[in-house]
Amino acid sequence: MPAISARFASVFASVLASVLLMVATPAAAQVLAITGATAIDGTGRPPIADAIVLITNGRITALGSAAEVTVPKGATRIDGRGKFVIPGLMDANLHLYLNGDVESLVKLEDRYHEVVLEGAQIALKTGMTTVFDTWGPRAPLAKARDMIAAGQAPGSRIYFAGNIIGFGGPFSPDFRGMSADHLSKAFVKRTNDTWEQGTGRELLWMPPDSLRAAIRAYTALGVDFLKYGASGHVDMNFISFSERAQKVIVEEGHRAGKTVQAHVTSPESIDMAVEAGVDILTHGDISGPRYPIPQETIAKMVARGTAVSVLAVTRRQIESMEKHSPNGVLTPYMKIAAVNIRNMVKGGVRLMVSTDAGVENPVLLAESPTLVSDTIDARVKLGEGHFNALVALEEAGMAPMEILASATSNIARAYKVDRELGTLERGKIADLVMLDANPLESARNYRRISAVIKDGKVVDLGALPVAPVISRLKARQ
Repeated sequence: MPAISARFASVFASVLASVLLMVATPAAAQVLAITGATAIDGTGRPPIADAIVLITNGRITALGSAAEVTVPKGATRIDGRGKFVIPGLMDANLHLYLNGDVESLVKLEDRYHEVVLEGAQIALKTGMTTVFDTWGPRAPLAKARDMIAAGQAPGSRIYFAGNIIGFGGPFSPDFRGMSADHLSKAFVKRTNDTWEQGTGRELLWMPPDSLRAAIRAYTALGVDFLKYGASGHVDMNFISFSERAQKVIVEEGHRAGKTVQAHVTSPESIDMAVEAGVDILTHGDISGPRYPIPQETIAKMVARGTAVSVLAVTRRQIESMEKHSPNGVLTPYMKIAAVNIRNMVKGGVRLMVSTDAGVENPVLLAESPTLVSDTIDARVKLGEGHFNALVALEEAGMAPMEILASATSNIARAYKVDRELGTLERGKIADLVMLDANPLESARNYRRISAVIKDGKVVDLGALPVAPVISRLKARQ
């Protein structure tokens, strides 16, 4: 294991101590009252002007107009006049640690959970109170998730899948073709195993009974939901699992009470996953460089209630991609995705905001930040992409209330956490974002965050990093 330098350990401990101030153990239960704001509860009901939101023990206990709700004596008041209160935002598909370079994998081997925590803090700072990590190292993700849940560190609430079932680890052919010639076989295997956890490419050749056993073993490790590769990652036209195998994965996930989603990148993989009964199509707007999703498949999504996480990009971003990289690999995929999103909006598909973002290349970013190529209206950028995605959905013709639902209630419902999250209703967990401008008038107003409340506590936004601390440090030792 690589050693942590004394300098780095000291700096990180100092930073961690400062952010822990905001998660101190609460004293006796107190009532928090937001008064005077316009409340948009995310259910589709009209906004409530001059609203009062009462929060007790981390849950919403009342929501209504000032004429309907009385603020109890002794309540802590937050003046919401001129503000707009919405449910906490969510991201249906991100990766809090995107391993992007060999150096980061080596230097941070025993500290992946720290990278995850920092990613969750950046997400929380930008209004995302809950995130769904759809690919990453299982054990570090679980550690970060549990630390946040226990109040040991601040950050967005994390639900995670761990590995994409059927995909190999970071050094496998499924990801970027990273060279491992100069690394030991033991390290490469250890790194791949950290991600795969018994769900790698060998599952593609398993008969149904063996596949069932592998899925059962993996669900027993404590993942929150399942994601499998219905199509390839590098070769997007490759159909990874047979129709029968996909049904086995879905059946076993549902038997364990897990939401099941499929990584899809072609019209055939999309249709097969829908037929298999998946709950979610991950970046289901991508259908290849040339052919849009057939209308009959879109109708099937609606009929079966299949939710779709989309990688929505703005017109400015597509224009920028065409200008700066006209022959780029992703440009035609994004253009077709934009067509698919418009068609799915018209067809009534339940869409969910997705960014694919995360803390990527942490060591590399620290030393060479100019290597990061941010196009205008960046999508795959943690703390930024979700804002641009909301604007992109507005441009696609989605109604304002549906735009809000795409980043809140649609995601909560698809992941089956809607009894607790996703809308502002009595009895639900008090995750809220307070905005300085009306998001129903313009999706650009989601950026105008005045305050974030998670689990009924006001988040100290100033204590959270704008960029990962690890990324800014040059941990050379």
